[in-house]
Amino acid sequence: MHDSNLVHPDSPSALPLLPNLHGRHLILGSASPRRKQLLSMLGLPFEVRPLDVEEVYPHSLKGPEIPRYLSELKAVAARPHLNESDILITSDTVVQLNGDTLEKPASHEEAVHMIMSLSGQTHQVVTAFCIIDGRTPDLLQTDHDITEVSFEHLSTEFADHYVKNHQPFDKAGAYGAQDLIGACAIHTLKGSYYTVMGLPMHKIFSALYSLD
Repeated sequence: MHDSNLVHPDSPSALPLLPNLHGRHLILGSASPRRKQLLSMLGLPFEVRPLDVEEVYPHSLKGPEIPRYLSELKAVAARPHLNESDILITSDTVVQLNGDTLEKPASHEEAVHMIMSLSGQTHQVVTAFCIIDGRTPDLLQTDHDITEVSFEHLSTEFADHYVKNHQPFDKAGAYGAQDLIGACAIHTLKGSYYTVMGLPMHKIFSALYSLD
């Protein structure tokens, strides 16, 4: 572990609300800066431990089954490296539009196509997470949350400008709710904003609170 992977948030610590985490080592199994930002809101020190896992899932999976499967896939890959003091959180996000799954775009053209497919539509953002407590490493605690997001009608020029300037290639559905599209395109959001960003923090807090 390198010191650069340790995060010491400036936010007031939530440890008085999560006394069961005293003396524990919290690990975020993700390289996402947005998930790092969200977990920092708890004010607890944690380690960022990116996982090199090929995110492939069976084509028979649908909807929330996909991010749940991928979250568990990442958690299981990291499990051999945990000790008893560790608490690992992994996560995955997908965008669902009319039953189709939109993941991370592989090119500029694909990103623009994804954004235009969302234009004027309501889609679902599904974020799942998996927690492994190092004291009971065989137990996977997996959950997910769904938020409905509605977009304004967008022009191709807007989509092209957005992709060129915001580089959304690490984001499911080719957009981030915290940047230009969130400000200019999202007109209705039903559910947790943080779920759209990449971690359903209300469920993360509840899951951490329930740990022994």
